[in-house]
Amino acid sequence: MNPKLLLLLTGMAMATYPSAQAAAVPSSGNKAALEINKLQQEKTIRGTVRDASDSQTIPGVNIMVKGSQIGTVTDLDGNFELSVGDEASTLVVSFVGYISQEVSIGNQTNLDIYLEQDVKSLDEVVVVGYGTAKKRDLTGAVNRVGEESFNKGVNVSPDQLIQGKVSGVDIINNSGAPGGEVTFRIRGNSSVRSGNQPLFVVDGVPLDGRNTKPSASAGELGSTEGSNPLNFINPNDIASIDILKDASATAIYGSRGANGVVIITTKKGKSGAPAVMLDMSTGISNMVRKPDIMDGDTFRRALDHRELTGFDGGTSVDAFDAITQTAVTKQVNLSVSGGNDKSNYRLSAGYHDQEGAIKESGIKKYTANYTSSYKFLPEDRLKLDVSVIAANTVENGAPIAENSNVNGSLIGNAIEWNPTVPFRNAQGEYVQRVYQEGGNDVSGLPTNPVALIDYYNDRSNTTQILGSLGATFNIVEGLDYKFSLGVSHAKGNRTVDTSGELFLSTITDLGLAVVNTSVLNSQTITHTLNYKKEWEGIKLNALAGYEFQEYKSYTNNISARGFTMFDLLGSNILQNPSRDNVSVNSYRDPTNQIQSYFGRVNLNFADKFLVTGTMRADGSTKFGENNKYGYFPSFAGAWILSEEGFLKGSSKIDNLKLRLGWGRTGNQEFPAGASQERYAFGNQQISLLNVANPDLKWETTETVNIGVDFSLFRSRLMGSLEYFDKSTTDLLFQLPTIQPAPAAQYWTNLPATIRNNGVELMLNGIVKETQKMSWEVGVNATYLKNELTDYNGAPVLTGQINGNGLGGGSNSQQLVNNQPLYVFKMLDFMGFDEDGVAQYSDDEQFVGDPNPDVLLGFNTKLDYGKFSFSMNMNGAFGQQVYNNTANAVITAANFGLGRNASPEIGLGNESLGNANVVSTRFLEDADYMRLQNASASYNLGPVSNYLRNVRVSLTGQNLFLLTDYSGFDPEVNTNRGVGGVPSFGIEYIPYPPARTFMLGLSASF
Repeated sequence: MNPKLLLLLTGMAMATYPSAQAAAVPSSGNKAALEINKLQQEKTIRGTVRDASDSQTIPGVNIMVKGSQIGTVTDLDGNFELSVGDEASTLVVSFVGYISQEVSIGNQTNLDIYLEQDVKSLDEVVVVGYGTAKKRDLTGAVNRVGEESFNKGVNVSPDQLIQGKVSGVDIINNSGAPGGEVTFRIRGNSSVRSGNQPLFVVDGVPLDGRNTKPSASAGELGSTEGSNPLNFINPNDIASIDILKDASATAIYGSRGANGVVIITTKKGKSGAPAVMLDMSTGISNMVRKPDIMDGDTFRRALDHRELTGFDGGTSVDAFDAITQTAVTKQVNLSVSGGNDKSNYRLSAGYHDQEGAIKESGIKKYTANYTSSYKFLPEDRLKLDVSVIAANTVENGAPIAENSNVNGSLIGNAIEWNPTVPFRNAQGEYVQRVYQEGGNDVSGLPTNPVALIDYYNDRSNTTQILGSLGATFNIVEGLDYKFSLGVSHAKGNRTVDTSGELFLSTITDLGLAVVNTSVLNSQTITHTLNYKKEWEGIKLNALAGYEFQEYKSYTNNISARGFTMFDLLGSNILQNPSRDNVSVNSYRDPTNQIQSYFGRVNLNFADKFLVTGTMRADGSTKFGENNKYGYFPSFAGAWILSEEGFLKGSSKIDNLKLRLGWGRTGNQEFPAGASQERYAFGNQQISLLNVANPDLKWETTETVNIGVDFSLFRSRLMGSLEYFDKSTTDLLFQLPTIQPAPAAQYWTNLPATIRNNGVELMLNGIVKETQKMSWEVGVNATYLKNELTDYNGAPVLTGQINGNGLGGGSNSQQLVNNQPLYVFKMLDFMGFDEDGVAQYSDDEQFVGDPNPDVLLGFNTKLDYGKFSFSMNMNGAFGQQVYNNTANAVITAANFGLGRNASPEIGLGNESLGNANVVSTRFLEDADYMRLQNASASYNLGPVSNYLRNVRVSLTGQNLFLLTDYSGFDPEVNTNRGVGGVPSFGIEYIPYPPARTFMLGLSASF
């Protein structure tokens, strides 16, 4: 089809024709209809619309009379003809990929109109390390997500805003708890012991990254779940999030850039009169999925089927109904901003109160944010930027842990609870140990889940302040010096109490109280010189800098058991137990400092050839005396093909850029003092904890990146295609010392390589755009391959599987040569024989990969008049998840003890004597596609002289999930690590995810 004809047809579809509008108005219509008819009969305006850059005519352009619904479109030759009345004074001219223009009619009847191309997408400014750059000038793999594209709804932390939005970025909820931890991966898993989370930089300040919520271990209840370290940031205060993915973009951060960099920029004030913004919302949440287990009637039928007696409690209860709730969320955000040409400011306050789907759990967060900028001296040569973020977070936790045994897990108890036994007896007391009432003797009861919630109290209170100060002085034209100071202080207090009234072997008649405190402090001092110069056909942007970072951590822990009464919380009477039943310990980080020198040069030749070179030298106290400094170079180049003569001026290609980059980054996210000889203080003794290794060196990641950026059809279709190859060597690892050395640990570099390579695609297109309507669609897809190579040591075991009959736990994953990280290795389940006895292979086999092969995201946004709708989906494919929940508690052996199980087991013929075995029976394909959120809003506009831009919205989150996975959620990732080696892709009786509906109201004053 002729391209001009195609554009014309598109434009005609967008336009609103006068005849159609007139036909819709009855002859006896109102005054507005008569005015429209009058306008259509007075005079005829003719004209031609051209591209201002090359004078080529543009077909399909919308021509509208301002303030009316009269309009037309240009024909194949860019011409138009329109009948208007004398009252018509202005035409509004618009087309996709061009800047809309208002044209005064006056006495003219023939108009020549020139439209400027809209290159805002290419001139969009993104944040890179220690500066900004136009998207057009980037040579590295950088993606920006702005406020207008953020996920809507209940978002506790910033990462939730971009879930599913960026190719190569996999954000997994480790828990469904409000504010729970997440696994954040950029281009796959690259490390084993030194962390895979990216570096987060907020308003120029690199964060510590460690959890600010104190950890706590509560005996059989396990080590309670942590929280997201980004919870202190109010998502409503964020203006943009920039993701730096390849080494040419992240090498400027050196030793902390191996896993990518996420730069968070908060909102700033704007010049103008003070403006007040108010956002309020409230919503409800409910648990979405639960395992397929029997209700009371089905359980009784199963008892008859299996000829089991003594387990019928005579009633019907639902344990999940008893421990879950319809949770309510309330959010309020208020901000004031304003300024002039010399200064601006923004002050905000936020309140977030979110109940959890599990009773007695939830999070309350109070936040404040202040940003301001000031200009001093003649010609504004001195600029000062100030940013302060403060937050207080209160969390109530549920008795759900990553490493509890099944008796100490609320979710495990709810699954196993006999659905024929009430939670309380006739006297109102909790049914624990054995139920004997009405002639029924139900033995083998698990911990009563309702009693567990009642007798358990987990409360944490964390306060965090992050501040930054930046002063920029223009020394001479083109040369700026900037001094930056960033400080962070976080203090957390946590108490965990379990009453001795609870029936649990290590708790009953003793009780347990834990009181923990943690403090994290950091400071960053940065000096930079930035020089910009232009010559004929050449642009130079050079950066040189020095930076000092220091991180400090303190923890104090007290635990006690053996209380003489349980009417008070044990954490309030720690002096009550005997001295032998009180344990006290504390920890202080060894010195943790980084001193850095860095530089970057950007060269632009004729706006066609771009070159970037970066070097950073980091000195860290974490490494051995012989390897204090690491050196991290990168080089990247880009060729803007669309500026070449054979493509310049093309009506189809607006921008086409080819990028090539190489770089080396480091990883030092492991304990301070790892290379040093360290001792631990015990009870009146000192023991060697870590053996020194003066040769310990940096874990290094080397990346090659090839990318193509494109903008087509007047920016109607934009995107990028990238190939990356990332290899990590000198893996940091902790091993036990070998005799005759003292019994201790030491850190070393494993001779192995972790390789991640893949292809990323991002597409964003405008499906339709008119004066009243705009419809955009975005798609991102990533293909990933992960492998451990060059390793000749013994397999490293991880992925512990716990459950009844599994003893202390069996390992399901390994780190082994020529296999993906955390590859599953176990017995192959071969079905049942004629007697229902499970059959397995003779030997363990490599059977699955927890790392997804494909990541997929889809988003769309539709604006029609005052109505707006947005939707975001994300998914992962090709991975397996081990359902440790089913392996631990939904078993035939459990049903034989009078505990609940699935109908398949209860009404089936599987032998109740089958052993509980780690096998492929519980390894499931975990492909999924999730409707992450959908939001509809309506802009009421001004409702009074004081209340403006009133908008109401309705948002749903986690609306549906397409998957064959049978557990709680294929995206939940429980850390089942062994000896500090993490696991990936295992679900173990987690906090279940919830579905949320949110009603919001926003307005400005």
